[in-house]
Amino acid sequence: MSERLLKAILRLFAAVASEDEISHHERDQIRVFLEDHLSKSAVESYLAYFDDFSQSLPTIKGGIEEETKLVHTLCQEVTGELTQKQKIIILLDLMNIVQADGTISQHEETLVNAVAVSFKITNETVAAIKVFVLGKSQQTLDHDHILLVDTATAGPGKARHIKRKELNGFIAILFVEQSELYFIKYLGGSDLYLNGIPVKSGKINVLAVGSLLRWDKDEPIYYGDILNQFKKFGEFPRLSFEARDITFKFKNGRLGLREVNLAEESGNLIALMGASGAGKSTLLHVLNGSEKPSAGSVLINGIDIHREPAKVEGVIGFVPQDDLLIEDLTVYENLYFAAKLCFNNKPEKEIDELVMKVLEDLGLEETKDLKVGSPLRKTISGGQRKRLNIGLELLREPAVLFCDEPTSGLSSRDSENIIDLLKELSLKGKLVFAVIHQPSSDIFKMFDKLLILDTGGYKIYYGNPVDAVVYFKKSIDLVNSDEGECHECGNVNPEQIFNIIEAKVINEYGHFTNERKITAEQWNSIYKQNYKPFSVDTSQEVPHSTLDIPTRFKQAHLFSMRDIRAKIHNKQYLIINLLEAPVLAFILAMIVRYYNVDDTLKLGYVYGKNLNIPAYLFMSVIVALFMGLTVSAEEIIRDRKILKREAFLHLSRSSYILSKISILFILSAIQTLTFVIVGNTLLEIKGMYIEHWLILFTTSCFANLLGLNISSAFNSAVTIYILIPLLIIPQLILSGVVVKFDKLNPAIGNTATVPLVGDLMASRWAFEAAMVTQYKDNDYERMFYKYDKAMANADYQKVYFLPEIQTRLQYCLNNFKSTDPAVKDKVENNFTLIRSELAEETDVRKKKFHRFDDLTLAKFDSSVFNDTYDYIERVKEYYANRYNLADKAKDKAIVALTDTPEKEAAFTAFRESYHNDAIRDLVKNTTETHRIIEKDGKLVQKIYPIYKDPDPDHAIDFNAQFYMPAKHFLGRNVDTFFFNMGVIWSMTLALALTLYFDVLRRIVDGIGNLSNPLNRRK
Repeated sequence: MSERLLKAILRLFAAVASEDEISHHERDQIRVFLEDHLSKSAVESYLAYFDDFSQSLPTIKGGIEEETKLVHTLCQEVTGELTQKQKIIILLDLMNIVQADGTISQHEETLVNAVAVSFKITNETVAAIKVFVLGKSQQTLDHDHILLVDTATAGPGKARHIKRKELNGFIAILFVEQSELYFIKYLGGSDLYLNGIPVKSGKINVLAVGSLLRWDKDEPIYYGDILNQFKKFGEFPRLSFEARDITFKFKNGRLGLREVNLAEESGNLIALMGASGAGKSTLLHVLNGSEKPSAGSVLINGIDIHREPAKVEGVIGFVPQDDLLIEDLTVYENLYFAAKLCFNNKPEKEIDELVMKVLEDLGLEETKDLKVGSPLRKTISGGQRKRLNIGLELLREPAVLFCDEPTSGLSSRDSENIIDLLKELSLKGKLVFAVIHQPSSDIFKMFDKLLILDTGGYKIYYGNPVDAVVYFKKSIDLVNSDEGECHECGNVNPEQIFNIIEAKVINEYGHFTNERKITAEQWNSIYKQNYKPFSVDTSQEVPHSTLDIPTRFKQAHLFSMRDIRAKIHNKQYLIINLLEAPVLAFILAMIVRYYNVDDTLKLGYVYGKNLNIPAYLFMSVIVALFMGLTVSAEEIIRDRKILKREAFLHLSRSSYILSKISILFILSAIQTLTFVIVGNTLLEIKGMYIEHWLILFTTSCFANLLGLNISSAFNSAVTIYILIPLLIIPQLILSGVVVKFDKLNPAIGNTATVPLVGDLMASRWAFEAAMVTQYKDNDYERMFYKYDKAMANADYQKVYFLPEIQTRLQYCLNNFKSTDPAVKDKVENNFTLIRSELAEETDVRKKKFHRFDDLTLAKFDSSVFNDTYDYIERVKEYYANRYNLADKAKDKAIVALTDTPEKEAAFTAFRESYHNDAIRDLVKNTTETHRIIEKDGKLVQKIYPIYKDPDPDHAIDFNAQFYMPAKHFLGRNVDTFFFNMGVIWSMTLALALTLYFDVLRRIVDGIGNLSNPLNRRK
C-alpha cells in the first residue's frame, strides 16, 4: 500500500468516525488497523497524522450533506487504486471502528452507506457486514451469510452451523458473496489458531484461501469445510465420484497403480501429486475413463464409467498437459468450433454469447482475434494458452474436470491464475482433479484435498493439503511436527513433503546414497495404518450432461469449415501449395520443350517433334503423387492431440476423415488443374486438358489417402517425411518407364504382361492412361485409329505371327523323328503350340483349319506339313489383303483432306499439333527387339500393343500388356482410360477403408510391441 493511499484511507476513517470527536475506543481501533499494516515504528507517525486530520475536520465539515460530499470526495481519491475486495475490507474496518463504542449512530450509518455507494458495494453486503461486526452472540449473528462454529446443534435460524464439542465460545465466519471474501471472528476462551497464529477474541480477520483453524482436542476446521457451507451448485444435482481399489497394469506387466481409493463429491478441487513416474497421469487417465483399470472400478453416481460409458457421456472433461489448440485459428475460432461440435441445437447467437462469456471468464476477450500460434512462434502467452485449453472444456461445463499439469511451464503468476480459475469452477459445484507439480504455497492451499502417489503407483497420502506436511513430519518424528505452515508468514512449503518422502540414507562417510530411508511400499504401509477412509453418499440421480453432439454429416461440415479457416489463416501454407503446381509445371515444361534448332524445314517449337512429351507425362504423374503426399502427410499427425480430445467427446472419426479427404481433394483438384493448364499450354498439348487433369487429379487423390494413412500410423513428422521417398521411388521404378516391365528382375518381372508389382503402382495405371488416351484420343489419331489398327494387326499376323508358326512347323518336320530327348521335348512343345494357335485361325474362306484338331505327333508327316504350310500361306494372303484395304481407305481419307496445297499445309500443321512421334513409338513398341515371344505355351505379341484387343480369358483382366487400348472387365471391353481411372479410385477407396479402421497404425503398433524386449520375454 502506498503512503498516499494509506493517508487517504485514514482521512476517510476520520471523516466517518468523528461525529463530534473521535472516541478513545475508535482511536484504539485505528491503532489496531495500523499495526496490522505497518511496522511498530511507523504506527505512531500515522496515528499522529490521523489525529491532526481529525482535529481539523470541524473547520471543514458542516451539515450531513457537506459531510456526505466530503466522504464521496475522499472515496474518489482511493477508489482507482483499490480492488473490490480491498474496498469491502476497508468498509468492514470502517464499520468496526465506528462501532468501537458499542453502537453505530444514525449519523455514522449515513456516512458508512455513502462509502458503500461510492465503492459500489451492495446493500445486502452492507447489511451482512453490519450484523457480523455488531453481533456479540449466536442470536445476534443469525444471518444466512454467516457460519457459526460452536457446540450447539443447528437450530431453526438462518445462520449455518458446524458443530465442534471442545470449543469454548463460538467462531463466526462471514461470507461476502459479492467478492467471494470470508471474514472470521472468534468470541471465547479457547486457544484458537488460524494458520498456526493465535486468534484474539473479538478481533476480525480475513480468512485466506487454504486457511486452517485448530484448537486442542478437536477436529480442525478446513477452508474446504467452510466453502462447502456456502457453495451454490446451480440447477444441476450434486455428484458423487468414487474410485475403489484401482489397480492398473501396463502391457509389459509392470504395475502402474496399486489399490488406489478415493471418494469425492461436487464442489471440491483435488490435487494429485507424486514423484516423476509415480503414476499421476496414469491415475488421471483411469479416473477419466481413457484407460481401463486392471482391477477395481470408477463410479459416478454409482455408474461404472468403464462398463457403462454411454451413461456418463459428456459428464467428464479432460484437459491434457499438451496443447489442444489449432494454431492457425484465432482464440475466438478455437472456442467457436469447439462449441459448435458440442451443442448441436444452439443457435448462432447463443454460441457467440457462450464463447464471449467464456473468453471474459478466462480474461481472454482482448486476445480473441489473435491467431493462437505455436509455442515456438508465440502470439499469445503460455498462461493464455493454458487458459484457452481449459476454456475448450469450460464451454460445455462438465460435472467432473481432469487437468494434467495445468501449471507446467508457466510463471508463478500465470500458475496462480490457472488454479484460481479451477478453484472458481469448483466453487460453482464442479469436481476438479489436477495433477500438480511444485506448487507455491498459495496454490497448494487452494486445494481441498491432496492425493500423493509414490514410485510404483503406491498411494501414501489422501487428505487435507496443509495436514500433509504435519502427517509426514510426524511419520518421521521431526521437531515441531505439529506446525504445517510458517507462523510468521503463513506459508506452506510443499517441497518439505517430498524431501521427507525421498530422503536418502547417509553412508559412513557422510555422503548421501541412492537408497531411500523409507521405500514407497513402507510409506504405503504407514498410510494404511493411519488411514481414515473418506466416504460420500452415493447419488442415485443420472449425471447431467450438457453435451449435444451434431449429426455425423454436420460434424463433417464443421470439421471442414474449421480446417478451411485454419488453412486460410496460414498464408505461407496457402501460397506454397497454390503456387507449387504452376511453378513446377512451368519449370518442367520449359525444360522438356525440345526442338531441333538445325531443322531448316521448321521454325521453332513443334509439339509433334518434341521427343520429351512422354517424359513430361510421366513426370506429371510423379509430381501429382508428390504433391498429394506432401500436402496430406502431416494432416492427421498435426491433429493427433486434438483427435484424442474429440474421441473423448465421442465425436465421429469418420466425419473427421471425410472432412480431411474432402478438403485435400479440393486442394488437389486446384493444384492439378493449374499444373495442366500451365504445362499443357507451354508444350502446346491441345485438346486433352480434361483427360490429363482427371488423370493427375485421380493420382493426387490416391496420394492424399496414402499420405493420410502414414500420417495416422506414425508418431513423428520426421519419420513421415523420411517415408515419402520410400513411397515415391517404387512408383518411379515400377511404373514401366524407367525400367521396362520385361527387363525387371525375373523374380518379380514378367516378359509377357505387366507384373503384379507393376499393377500395385498407381503411377503405372496413370502413365498408361495418359499415354494411351493422348495417342488414340487426340483429334488427329481419332480419324485414322481404325485404319491404323487394322493395318497393325494385319502386319503383325503377316510379318511376325504366321512366319513364326511356319518356322516352328519346319522344325517339327526336320526333327520329329529325332531320338535326342532335348530335341524331342522341343518338337513336342512346338507341335502343341502350333495346334493351339492354329485352332483360333481361319483362312480366307472363313473355314477353320481342322487338320491339327486331333492330330498327335506320332501321326505327323510331310503330308500334314504341306497342308498346314499351304493353309498358312493362304492366311498370310488374307491378312495382306486386309492390310491393303485399310491402307487404301486411310490414303483415301488423307487425299480428301489434302487435295489442295492449302489443305495439305493445314493438314500437316494439324497432324504436328496433335500427333507426337515419341508417344507413337512408345505405344507401338517399335523399338522392341523381340516382336513376338513364347510364354506359357503361347505366342505373345510384343509389338503394336496400342492396337491389340484384350484377351477375354478372365472376367477381370489385370494381366494385360502395357499400352493396350482397352481392358476386359465383366465380359466387356472397357477403354483403358476409364478402366485405369477406376483401378486408381478403387485403390484410393481401399486406402480410405484402411484409414478409417486405422489398419496401418495397428500394424505399426503391433511391430513395435513385438520389437519390445519386455513384450518378447512376456
